[in-house]
Amino acid sequence: MEKGSKKIEILCAGEVLFDLISVDRGKGIGESLTFKKRMGGSPFNVCCGLSALGESCSFFTQLGDDSFGKAIYKYLETRGIDTQYAFVKKRAKTSLAFAGVDESGKADYEFYRENTADVSINEETVEQVNFDNISLFHFGSLAIIDKPGAKTYLKLFEKAKNKYVLTAFDPNIRPFCIHDKEKYIALAMRIIQTVDVLKCSDEDLYYITGESKPEKALKLLPQNPNRMDFVTLGKEGCLIHFEGNLKVINGYKVDVADTVGCGDSFMSGILKVIRNSFLSDETDRFALMEEAANFAVACAAIVASREGAADAMPGEKEVYQFIADRAN
Repeated sequence: MEKGSKKIEILCAGEVLFDLISVDRGKGIGESLTFKKRMGGSPFNVCCGLSALGESCSFFTQLGDDSFGKAIYKYLETRGIDTQYAFVKKRAKTSLAFAGVDESGKADYEFYRENTADVSINEETVEQVNFDNISLFHFGSLAIIDKPGAKTYLKLFEKAKNKYVLTAFDPNIRPFCIHDKEKYIALAMRIIQTVDVLKCSDEDLYYITGESKPEKALKLLPQNPNRMDFVTLGKEGCLIHFEGNLKVINGYKVDVADTVGCGDSFMSGILKVIRNSFLSDETDRFALMEEAANFAVACAAIVASREGAADAMPGEKEVYQFIADRAN
């Protein structure tokens, strides 16, 4: 099939990697002997979440031709996610992330991303992307940090803007991966100034603005009258903001099994509702945001009650059933 010939509606772009998580209590990465492996990467999780919710998605990234990359490619196909923009680079390795918690309770992280497949994706791949049938583009996270891949993902964002595609961004900040905080913040601010949908955690917002109160921090972001802001507040739910209007959407209480992937599931829920209801400038944006946020906090709550991130993403009927059960 020719590149770009298959009809897709949502394009997600960014990193996909394998997380290797220590299961040895009280041991950092260096001392750990046993790790559990699972696929990760915020844009990848969002794409899986959207697919689980019934959306037609494609994932733009570059995979290694190693065993890890082949497993990811197969997983995308199994989930019904279009792979025409999941490029494979020969003799390239897949990014890895190790995580553990040492005896003092301090989180211990190590990322292996130097010259890996997703980081080394070149700008020529952008030319192969056909935006004619795409109504929504989402990107963010580690993908915008390391060159040359960062330039490629940013070029794809600019192409989406030029094609008047609805755009979404989640910085999903990991401070230990950022080499130059000042440059990173300047880049994030440039993206935020022109993106249509911004989702970030309260911690992301604090990192970017230096303001701990989300309501005040939002005022420090670049002005964009058309941008819809969603700030996740952990178990407290989220804050929505549009044209000076603010509202907190309460979250749901659940027995937490694993919080990995909750923010990505939230983003999937937001994008599903907005894409399916976003019609014109006459749309009541704030009401749409409230509807999306109510759906998204339910998505996140369901994922929090499970383990597995991408594997934990709920379907649309399940989310509405969860909301209905909690309303009774």
